[in-house]
Amino acid sequence: MTEPLRPCQMGENSARKNRNQISPITDFEIENGVLKEYLGSSETVAIPDGITSIGDNAFWNCSSLISIDIPDGVISIGDSAFEWCKSLQSIHIPDSVTSIGNDAFGWCEALTAIEIPDHVTSIGENAFACCHSLKSIRIPDGVTSIGDCAFMFCDSLKSIHLPESVTSIGIHTFLGCEALTSIHIPDGITSIGDMMFCRCRSLTSIHIPDSVTAIGDKAFFGCYALSSIEIPASVEEIGEYAFPSNTAIRNNSSVTIPPISDFDIAHGTLKRYLGKSNSPIIPDSITRIEDYAFEDCLALTAIKIPDSVTSIGNYAFCSCTALTSIKIPNSITSIKKSTFFECSALTSIEIPNGVTSIGPMAFSNCHKLISIKIPDRVTSIGYGAFDGCCSLTSIRIPEGITRIDMSTFFGCKALTSIEIPDSVTIIEERAFTLCESLKSIHIPDSVTSIGDEAFFGCDSLESIEVPKSVTHIGRNAFPVDAKIIRV
Repeated sequence: MTEPLRPCQMGENSARKNRNQISPITDFEIENGVLKEYLGSSETVAIPDGITSIGDNAFWNCSSLISIDIPDGVISIGDSAFEWCKSLQSIHIPDSVTSIGNDAFGWCEALTAIEIPDHVTSIGENAFACCHSLKSIRIPDGVTSIGDCAFMFCDSLKSIHLPESVTSIGIHTFLGCEALTSIHIPDGITSIGDMMFCRCRSLTSIHIPDSVTAIGDKAFFGCYALSSIEIPASVEEIGEYAFPSNTAIRNNSSVTIPPISDFDIAHGTLKRYLGKSNSPIIPDSITRIEDYAFEDCLALTAIKIPDSVTSIGNYAFCSCTALTSIKIPNSITSIKKSTFFECSALTSIEIPNGVTSIGPMAFSNCHKLISIKIPDRVTSIGYGAFDGCCSLTSIRIPEGITRIDMSTFFGCKALTSIEIPDSVTIIEERAFTLCESLKSIHIPDSVTSIGDEAFFGCDSLESIEVPKSVTHIGRNAFPVDAKIIRV
């Protein structure tokens, strides 16, 4: 979900700076050598000399920031220091830096390359997560540990060399690195963690060293280009769904790997679909579809769920990006968290009349979803439920809803109209942010609170009537140019 605005997001451009043209000292909050927060608005920043540490969240969400120069003498880069700097393309990290914190460069989507200094010994959790443009990175010989999710969803990263000094790699480290074709696992690694290489679709070969004793759940799941893999005799433990169903496995260990069929079923629960059919038929004996059961089934285009199913789990069809058609049976009473998250080809869906709740992010990033009918019995819609549904043109919210939760319709750019029922009392933060086509909205007298950025970026709204019942209006709640009329 998109984060709130900070001063550095809104300012004017500035001339490019270098070490001879330091950014104004008033742009920085500094305490005892720690840069605690950047307060300026420049695209290019040169941090003043004398700084020893860049503090946690110092440049967090500075989305206008394009390049930055960090001076010699800085020893540490704190947690989330440059997180959500979506325009950051270039950064110089000096040799003095020894540690890079958790989330330090997470979601720096424009960053294409970075060189980590030789003195760095650890890379924190989520340090470069979701750096979608990152094509190359150099990890120096001194690094001994790489945290959980450190390079998760770096989907432009084609290759990476892990030095022999690395002895610890966290879980989910390279999850979703779809362009990664090769990687060297150092001899000192003893465990390949859960989902470490999951969804590395371009990975064609990998060598597991004799030092490895454990391979975690889904470690190589979704690596469909991996035609064969050899498991060394040192391996003592192999998790569930560790390998894709099409991979030929040469197992030198004493661990038995059960044969893989299309469905993993236990006591009427479909735990995981392991096949590659585009329209599998779920057996009528199934009563429950477990969390993540069809997650990331890229070949899946259509599916019919039998009437025997009474529960569909969280993330059940998450990232089924080719799914265009699905029939949900009348036996279902709730759509759970992220059930259809990122089903980007889904154009329409019919929710059964018996459904009473729609979970958080249930349809988030369903980019082609044009229409959806929410049944009258629905009394709760979770945060971000339709976040990023940029083709959705209209939607009716049923009378039972009392709260429009955080980011529910965030980024629904095609949404031209929406009816808020009289039962709603609270419109949460970012509920309608960036609904650019929304031309009119009626806020009923029942509403008492409108959260931060609730209608921010709804630039087609020329005027908004706000009833006197509203006693709280958050910051940046409305577009800058909209006329606010109290009624």
